[in-house]
Amino acid sequence: MSAACCALGMVVLQPKWQTTQDHYEKEGLEIVFVLDVSISMLAEDVKPNRLQRAKMEISRLVQGLEGDRVGLVVFAARAFSLLPYPTNDYERVFLRILNMINENYVRFVPYGTNIGNAFILAMDTFSKENTKKVMILLTDGEEQIITRSQVAEAVKLLLERKDIAIYVVGIGDPKKASPIPKRDKEGNVTGYELTEEEETIYTKPNPVFLREIAEMVGGTYQHDATGNELKHIFAQVIERHKNIVGIKKKNIIKDVSQYFLGGALALLALYFIL
Repeated sequence: MSAACCALGMVVLQPKWQTTQDHYEKEGLEIVFVLDVSISMLAEDVKPNRLQRAKMEISRLVQGLEGDRVGLVVFAARAFSLLPYPTNDYERVFLRILNMINENYVRFVPYGTNIGNAFILAMDTFSKENTKKVMILLTDGEEQIITRSQVAEAVKLLLERKDIAIYVVGIGDPKKASPIPKRDKEGNVTGYELTEEEETIYTKPNPVFLREIAEMVGGTYQHDATGNELKHIFAQVIERHKNIVGIKKKNIIKDVSQYFLGGALALLALYFIL
């Protein structure tokens, strides 16, 4: 009983345990995400659909960043910069804007996939500061005839910006064409997107075209057919450009009063049992 009282007294004093841990200081990156919001991104060959899965993985990556600045450009027939400059306010600014991109937004923007315009606008989003810059363009890559000439225009500008590392990430099953569902406010499927001739529209990613685009702009191309690899692709990109500039000792203070509380309860239980 005396030992239990002593243990409870230690709980009242709230003892702490201090340890040290190495803290790696790294140079901050500027990361601009360029997200395809064309109607084909609503296809559900990736769960819950291509767009939502892309948003989930971007959000997960950003929540794990520290000291980096992020920007966001979306594109369909035209590109739009949703942030005037990269920000490190992840919760109140970047993630809030990212969450605004939904099915209603997709159906509001003009139809098409203007990758060239997206590249050009994304370049203007970066700051003029001397920091490492990374552009991650995520699309299902449905080719349109006019896209190649648009990208050719962007290439001229990108060749002048050697400081931007470009990654093109494809999403969606390239082996199977998928319809594009329409849903009501409750999320129930009410039909599928149709052509003017009332035929169901099917969408299928084109990795060959996307790889060609990546080579044209001097970037790297990777494809994810299921959405399960996106987090690994994003993590590899960040790890590749992470630059450690110093190591500091960081004090870690841990509250250990719960251990004394557990010991006191165990002693009291033993007292009453005996």
